Amino acid sequence: MKVLITNNNFETRGGSQAFVRCLANGLENLGHSVLVYTNDPSQRSLEDDPLPLATDIEDLPFLPDVIHAQHHLDAMPALAALPGVPAIYHSHGAVWKDCVVKHPRIYRYLAMSRTSAYRIAVESNISPEDIEVFPNGVNLKRFTKVRRLPTQPARVLFFNRHHAADSATISAIREATWKRGLELDCIGYYFGRVTDEPENVLPSYDIVFASGISAIEALASGCAVVVLGRTSCGEMVQPENFDAFRGTNFSIATNSPPPSVEKIEMQLRRYSPQSCALVTERLRCEADFRKSVARLVEIYQRVIEQHRTRSPDPRAESLAMSKYLRRIVPVVGVTDNRLARN
Repeated sequence: MKVLITNNNFETRGGSQAFVRCLANGLENLGHSVLVYTNDPSQRSLEDDPLPLATDIEDLPFLPDVIHAQHHLDAMPALAALPGVPAIYHSHGAVWKDCVVKHPRIYRYLAMSRTSAYRIAVESNISPEDIEVFPNGVNLKRFTKVRRLPTQPARVLFFNRHHAADSATISAIREATWKRGLELDCIGYYFGRVTDEPENVLPSYDIVFASGISAIEALASGCAVVVLGRTSCGEMVQPENFDAFRGTNFSIATNSPPPSVEKIEMQLRRYSPQSCALVTERLRCEADFRKSVARLVEIYQRVIEQHRTRSPDPRAESLAMSKYLRRIVPVVGVTDNRLARN
């Protein structure tokens, strides 16, 4: 099978970039051919990255059997340039670049959580039957180190790229960890410290405040994890709330209020090496990325077969592209107006 994956950039190692790298590697290990496309010609993969990357959609080395579309500004040009090729659309979040688009050759939509699936159905008027919840996975070949937690925690890590260094949440966490006699480190864009090797950093900490793929990586490393949101933080992951957090991609509601110091302390007191070991064991079993790749191959095959039984509809495709262009015209217009004034 020949697979084209679209993504908006590859100069960093963010969540979608990590997903694409894992997926490309997993598909190639199964004997499939993979190419990744971004429409920004300035993009390049990192120097030590074997990712097969193309920035010219008109000169691909093969005609793909299926498009794994992500980020609409890259996905729609690929669909327009590759008539007759079916696609799935994978949304990794609720920000503008992840906005869901409709097109006759997009047969399935993947959402990272139940909440995201519901939002896609309601906001984009897509049938729930065409949406699948596809939780994040972790590359266990990369995250091989699993720490054995001490009876009493000592080191804590705040691991997030969205929270500002002076946010109410991090201020409350600083005070709560200080009152508990814990040493706190922070990694994230706003702290001036980032890492490309979380697999080597996370196993050094007993408790990690994180969300999404970062929380999953910390759990896979054997750490106790308190789940963060965009503006707040919630509970520590325990065997009894694992299912709920797995269903929300280990995050909490975006509009959650900043937590109190007392609530954070209460979560820190829930620390239990035994409970955390159970959570890690389950996470490493259920979130093994090899299972994610196998499931995607099945989805690709179903989409390819579904496409074979459907007659082409050029008129519907043209209308879908026209509707999409009308949707982004206001954004382009803002840029155009600014350039005209310069």
